[in-house]
Amino acid sequence: MAADELDAIVFGMAVDSVRALPLGFTEKVAEIANRSHGVLLFDLRIDGDLEMQRIAAVRYPSNQTGILALDKQGSAISHCMVNGTFSSFIAPLEDWNTLPLPMQARTSIAGPASLFIGALRNAGYILRGRP
Repeated sequence: MAADELDAIVFGMAVDSVRALPLGFTEKVAEIANRSHGVLLFDLRIDGDLEMQRIAAVRYPSNQTGILALDKQGSAISHCMVNGTFSSFIAPLEDWNTLPLPMQARTSIAGPASLFIGALRNAGYILRGRP
């Protein structure tokens, strides 16, 4: 079994095992990263999207990234695994997440987040927002 397949299986198992825990999205994402031995890249609040309110990413040694999205109602977490073709969309979000909080407050991440979500939707990984 290839490393990327193993990472995808472990990520999926971690998501399934954490989904029902009585935790908030941020805590679930951290627990998924911990259980699957991934590195949390970012956990962002998404303003203005009709379908989702939060999105997070966890990187794995095989250079794949697990994506987690919380629906607008806060009741369902969807997930997918993407490869390096999304790295140009992920990098600005990861960079923003490493900024000190005062810098994050002054720096809008809305544009890069919207581009990333659009790329995921165009590739069929997450549902398109309703008009």
